[in-house]
Amino acid sequence: MRHFIPFAALLALTACGSKEETTTVTTADGQEIKITSDADNNSESGTITFEGKDGEGKITFGDAAAKEGLPLGMPVYPGGEVKGAFMGGSEKEGSAGGMATVMTKDAPAKVVDFYKKEAEKRGLKIESQATSSANMASFTAKGANDSSLVVTATPSDEGGTAVVLIGGAKQ
Repeated sequence: MRHFIPFAALLALTACGSKEETTTVTTADGQEIKITSDADNNSESGTITFEGKDGEGKITFGDAAAKEGLPLGMPVYPGGEVKGAFMGGSEKEGSAGGMATVMTKDAPAKVVDFYKKEAEKRGLKIESQATSSANMASFTAKGANDSSLVVTATPSDEGGTAVVLIGGAKQ
């Protein structure tokens, strides 16, 4: 229930007609969270920022997400399009991470091979990998500063491949 309050405020902000709105909500345990949105209900791009005692996080979507970058500095797959991203962290714990979704026309196995090479270039070691008969491919990797990366590529209902990258590290 305590997570419901910030999400209710988030929905209210994104339904507003103005360009930038800020509200503060208080969770059941008394923590105040300031939520700012620069998107309105007609927007296809923008950022929603959350600020609390443990740090700041943000959700970026549309064209703004493409400018934000991918977790652990991973590149956008060649010819791919960033559809959404979430980045956040805790200043208190000294950690940062995020998640991004990239769409491409290439096959899942080809996309995963690309990201495995990129992970290794950044000093990450591939720990596990999987493929399925449904044409899904994925891997996990770990590196210095408790960094970790998970990449999953699955066929999309619209055709092509949906790639989800989840990664983070200690700062």
